[in-house]
Amino acid sequence: MVTMNSPRSVDWSQKSTRAFCLTLLVALALTPLSWAKKHKTAAPAVDASYIAALAVANHFLSAWQNSDQEAALLLLTDRAKHNTSAVSIDALFQRGANRGFEIVHGHPLSGSRYQFPIVLLQAADDSKPAHRKFTNIVVANTGKNDWAVDTLP
Repeated sequence: MVTMNSPRSVDWSQKSTRAFCLTLLVALALTPLSWAKKHKTAAPAVDASYIAALAVANHFLSAWQNSDQEAALLLLTDRAKHNTSAVSIDALFQRGANRGFEIVHGHPLSGSRYQFPIVLLQAADDSKPAHRKFTNIVVANTGKNDWAVDTLP
C-alpha cells in the first residue's frame, strides 16, 4: 500500500507537473500569435486638395534643402510673410551643405489648411551626426486651388 507521504507518490506528482508544464510550453510555442498581431488602421482619405498641399510642402522643403530662399519666398502666403521676420527667414535658410527632410502624413486643420509633421535634418560635416528638428509646416489654400505655406517650420 502506498501512502501520501511515500517517495513514490511525490515522484509521480512532480513528474506529472513537469509533463503538464512541458506540454503547455510546447502548445504555446506551436500556437500562432494571432492575438499579438497589430491591427492596421485605415489611412485617412487622400483627395486632390491633400495632394496639392503636400506638393507645396515638398517644394518649400526642397528649396530649404537647396538654400534657395527666393524660391521658398514665392511659396509663402501673405500672412506667413507678415508674421515672420526677415531675420528668422534668413536663419532658416542659412547656408548648409548636408540637409534633408522627412514629411509625415499630414492631417486637415480645416477645409482649406493641412498640417504636416516634418523633421529637418542638418549636419555641419560628415564627421558629426545630423541635428534633427521636429516641427510642423502648415499649407493653406489661398483661393482658386492655389496652395502656399502658411506657417514656417
